[in-house]
Amino acid sequence: MTVYADILFLVNLYIDALLLSAVRRFLRLPLSRWRWLLASALGGAFGLFALLPRLRGLALLLLCVGQAAALVTAAFYPQRPGVLLRGTVLLFLFGAALSGLLTLFSRFVPMRGMLLLNGTVYFDLSPLWLVLCTCLSYGVLWAFHRLFRQRGNPVFCRTVTLVHGGKTVSLTAKVDTGLSLTEPFSGEAVWIVEKRALSALLPAGFGTAESPIPFRPVPYSSIGGTGILPAFRPEALTLDGAPVSAWVAVLDRPLSAGGFQMLIGADALQQNQNGVNCP
Repeated sequence: MTVYADILFLVNLYIDALLLSAVRRFLRLPLSRWRWLLASALGGAFGLFALLPRLRGLALLLLCVGQAAALVTAAFYPQRPGVLLRGTVLLFLFGAALSGLLTLFSRFVPMRGMLLLNGTVYFDLSPLWLVLCTCLSYGVLWAFHRLFRQRGNPVFCRTVTLVHGGKTVSLTAKVDTGLSLTEPFSGEAVWIVEKRALSALLPAGFGTAESPIPFRPVPYSSIGGTGILPAFRPEALTLDGAPVSAWVAVLDRPLSAGGFQMLIGADALQQNQNGVNCP
């Protein structure tokens, strides 16, 4: 089979764009369009490794892991090393799962013009067909989203302002109907905020044994596991300008890809439609 470098580049650009989007959504990381395109183009360039002699075993594993690390770094740097490591593992696993599914599918359904070589995928398509298939795929996804998107109660974002130590921070908060955390002693509601969103409000050592600000440990349980979050009581807390009372727990990872920085309980909605739709 004749392998064309331009088709090889484009196919792997599209595939890596989808895989990076999956990593972004899974880890709830911010990703600008230009960084996404840059990293995807790098993935397309990595697709040219298929033109090298066939690699096997440890050499192929190291190549795939190295490519995943480079793509995640290009897309999400300067995230913390731990976040980049998780992203690398996820991208590698997603890519391996895709390769496995294509290999399994090809054993039962004859697929002419497909190659899996050196961790890359190649489909023998003309550039015109590749563009047409891409447009068709996006059209189908758009129509599916329009037809089957959730039609229940809308999810709202609110504006929460925190004051502590003479400093003020305003955040975008999403109303989460599943959030029911309470402070163990007082029974008051606990809202969750990203640690990075409070960098101007809290000292770096907050939540540790040397924390200069008192905090309460709040146990939580979710689909991702269980743990304990450090929570504090702000000197002042307002929801859309109205004073409220709640504890604020600090989470050491992003809550979204940039759409909001805080989760508040459904009781904050108060049957009010003043919020704006969350992304």
